[in-house]
Amino acid sequence: MFKLGRIIFVVFSIIQISDLLGLGTPKQATQNCEQSTVQLTNLLSYACENIDETRNCRMDFLRAARANNNQPSIALLSLYADTYFAETQYDQCANIINVATSSTNNGYCISGYCNFVRCIRRINSDVLVAQCYIEASLNNVAENQDDQITLYKNITSCILATARCSNINPITGQPQSRSVVVVNNDVFGRPVSKTIPLYNALQINQAGDLRLITLRGSTSIQTFLCPYELNLKETSWMQYNC
Repeated sequence: MFKLGRIIFVVFSIIQISDLLGLGTPKQATQNCEQSTVQLTNLLSYACENIDETRNCRMDFLRAARANNNQPSIALLSLYADTYFAETQYDQCANIINVATSSTNNGYCISGYCNFVRCIRRINSDVLVAQCYIEASLNNVAENQDDQITLYKNITSCILATARCSNINPITGQPQSRSVVVVNNDVFGRPVSKTIPLYNALQINQAGDLRLITLRGSTSIQTFLCPYELNLKETSWMQYNC
């Protein structure tokens, strides 16, 4: 594990690559949102944890997410966003959903709703990065270049390990697995299953979002001169070892 340090860095929001096919994409901008109710409630549940309003906040947002025939009610999302997000880092998200209530129909992935989801996702990621910054910057002022480099690596390790070890992705709200079972046939044509671990990689898109891309641990890296290892196995971070 890298030693700790401290440095100023730019905070980006985090998106899991599979989420790009879900909420917030132009393709689903007019679709029914019932299939994303669980993901929405997970996103909002994580937001509730971040503002220390866990029980009532979760229950109310769960009610809002299912109020319109198991689809989200824009009006209730606005009401509870005002109730719980006022004067917090999520206040801007409440302002976004408030605008949507006067110009949209409840329950559909219209632009106002998707902008609200993107905002929650972005703030959730900011909180995670800030938490990793605090953990990684303990006991080191990072005044020299070596310590600054170490801090950057520690923050990255923290983000990847925290997200990877969680049953629910803290940014996207999607359930996730730490492994995948692959079935192939042996030389005799018999099916043989193999469990392969999943790891995350980071990518910054053109909007400035930092994506978490999930890849199989068996994915081979390019052939470099004297590589340390040939697969995508990642380091752990503090208590996050999975």
